[in-house]
Amino acid sequence: MKVTSLKMSLPADLFLLSNMEIVNLLDFLHNTRDICDIEYAGFNNNLVNILDLLNVDEQFTQKIQLGIIYYSPLTLDQYAIVDGLNRIVSLSLLLHAICECYKKTSERNDRAIKTIRSKYLLNGNRSKLRLSGRNQELYDKIINGERLSGKEKESKMFQLLHNYWVKIKEEKLLAANIFKMLQRVYVITAVVEPEIQRDVYYALKQDSHKLDQFALIRDYLKNIGIVDEWKNLLKIFPNKSDFEIFLRDYFITKFSLEHFDENKLYENFVNYFETMLQYIPEDILISKIIHSACNYRDLLNVNINNENIRKALIQVKMHGGEDTFAYLLNIYEDYLDNNLSESTFLEILSTIDEYLIKRLKTPNNVSFNELIQYLNAFITCK
Repeated sequence: MKVTSLKMSLPADLFLLSNMEIVNLLDFLHNTRDICDIEYAGFNNNLVNILDLLNVDEQFTQKIQLGIIYYSPLTLDQYAIVDGLNRIVSLSLLLHAICECYKKTSERNDRAIKTIRSKYLLNGNRSKLRLSGRNQELYDKIINGERLSGKEKESKMFQLLHNYWVKIKEEKLLAANIFKMLQRVYVITAVVEPEIQRDVYYALKQDSHKLDQFALIRDYLKNIGIVDEWKNLLKIFPNKSDFEIFLRDYFITKFSLEHFDENKLYENFVNYFETMLQYIPEDILISKIIHSACNYRDLLNVNINNENIRKALIQVKMHGGEDTFAYLLNIYEDYLDNNLSESTFLEILSTIDEYLIKRLKTPNNVSFNELIQYLNAFITCK
């Protein structure tokens, strides 16, 4: 079945978010007990040097707007950040830098440091920020004053902390004045309902080339209860790049695309899944994708029992036929389902190879898409 629509079914009220308000970023951090990241929308090292944004003036009158922070409430004071985590991490590192610069300078400062840590950085004995993977380990080591390795000191987090520390020392910034300046830093907070947080994130970031498409797909499948099947699909391709190539060619075929935008892999996956779920259950659908993935792996590795077909595929690969594999996957599956004879399949492979050889020797005026039309007509005649 061909899927013709490439437009995701995003909620109509995607940006009609409730409880939007302007708040002081320092207060936002203070009023939360836990701030968690989301796997596909986690900390990405695009930190903000807040001290560089603060224009020091005696009256502290200028307000600084740091954009919108989108979050989903987990409990009354526990938030999952959909977008805006980098600004929160940046503020937390600045607060830690203040503590580091003034520790052991006086009993009064030590008491103030204890207050800062308990109000803004810690929830009991652990940090307020709950980051994914190694980011959490590094952040905890930083705010707990633990020894860092040389590689850890190359991290964006440590570099920003160091920049804060240098600026505070060199410009002799008083902690009290920094806090007065921070009272001028505002954000707009927007509550995102959990069921649309992934769609909101994708709508905000879909023009970015840094989206983790696999993490988005995994979260989508997790929501419909087929995570194990996704893991099985990943196991078919130990090399992640091969898996990306399979999905590209799979959706080129399903959507009849001439070109595939790798930055819309998640969008294509959801569109295809949502369309097909109208006709078949999700477990059967994912099993079909897994079946095609195994077939594609065999094509890619030329792991074909039929010696004649195997030799013909080797020739296609030798002559740079990687861009023909989207088409070959469909034809190969027709052959496996006995909808295409061995002799016809071999003729198709031979025709493709002849085309590839000519393409290598001289610029070819015939595109492969035009050749596909010929091949399909040839199959129909057979």
